[in-house]
Amino acid sequence: MNKANIFMGGSWIGLSGLLLVGAAQAVDAWGLIGMPGTALLMIGSFAMLATRKADEYTLGLWNAGASVAFGTMLISFIGLSFVEGFIDGLTNRSSERSIPADTVLVLQIASFYIGLFIKRLLGDM
Repeated sequence: MNKANIFMGGSWIGLSGLLLVGAAQAVDAWGLIGMPGTALLMIGSFAMLATRKADEYTLGLWNAGASVAFGTMLISFIGLSFVEGFIDGLTNRSSERSIPADTVLVLQIASFYIGLFIKRLLGDM
């Protein structure tokens, strides 16, 4: 098995882990499917990190995912705080943080996989 195959397999493992984590947050079943999903996400991410330089194609996929995740991070750090303050101003009440702290992290990881798989599906470099 070469490094490119490990990278591709890691991307599918990470995506399945991300979907399990999202399902665990949606149905509040963290212990049942959230922890295994997190483990799959970490295993897939580390496998892709270790083999990202297998060839030019895998490096291009990695760069596409990382670029989209970085852009999402910049927009969400500023944008989510602005939206939360704007909504509090419209409703004329000051609330605690209504947006969970891990929202930016989940958005970054999801956008990494979205960028990676869009680049993979389009097949362009």
